[in-house]
Amino acid sequence: MASPERRLVNSLWDLRDDAYDHPERWNGVTAEAVFQRLAEVVEEAGERGEPIDWSRDVAARMIAWRTADDQG
Repeated sequence: MASPERRLVNSLWDLRDDAYDHPERWNGVTAEAVFQRLAEVVEEAGERGEPIDWSRDVAARMIAWRTADDQG
């Protein structure tokens, strides 16, 4: 299993790849909004008291956030 740091890096690349593959999801999103949402999902994941699954708990939720905004 990869180290927590490696999993975090992979998740950040997943977010970058989603922005590249689906720029319409991310157009108009400010850095402030991204970091705000990122802080919220990391905080929520950490409150469970379990190790954070960076792919599921962070990257997937960030992409879902943009997907929902893109559709709605």
